[in-house]
Amino acid sequence: MHTHKLRPLALLAAISTVASASIVVHETLEEMARRAPLIVRGHVTRSLASWDDGKRTIWTWTEIAVTDPIKGKPGAVVLIKSEGGEVEGIGQAVSGAATFREGEDCVVFLSPAPNEKNTYMVAGMSAGKVLMTQWKGLPAALRDTTGLSFARPASGKIVEAVRSPEFLGSPDEFVKRVRSVVAGGGK
Repeated sequence: MHTHKLRPLALLAAISTVASASIVVHETLEEMARRAPLIVRGHVTRSLASWDDGKRTIWTWTEIAVTDPIKGKPGAVVLIKSEGGEVEGIGQAVSGAATFREGEDCVVFLSPAPNEKNTYMVAGMSAGKVLMTQWKGLPAALRDTTGLSFARPASGKIVEAVRSPEFLGSPDEFVKRVRSVVAGGGK
């Protein structure tokens, strides 16, 4: 008798765990590097949020001044479109979306935005953004996938994301690793 009462609660707990995160297909950084048509390192120069035409969704457009075109042929500036943001005190958050702050140095794995010429979206949401920063006093490449869960289609499972930033080595080591994959030498 108690079993019937616990099953709905267990199901509700499982659904609420998945619902609090966005789900993307799990890819290694090497797989992402092979798949993304554009990979750049650059500095965030500005971000601007605005409503879509129907005033239902807030989108943020971020400009990144390209300092290192790792893959593809970007211009001097890349425009990135991300769902979510804040307009006139109204905020819309998307769990697991890549976010940007002016002045950040980052590497982004990009795909063309649908129906928007010369605009890109971060591949794999926040999994496709790696921040070049200081961590524990040393230069570090960090990826923060908070708010993401990863689907592993081959296993039929959804795996929760790591809830703390992932250390990917020094910025130079990380960029060298990505360049190696792009050149065909990565795993």
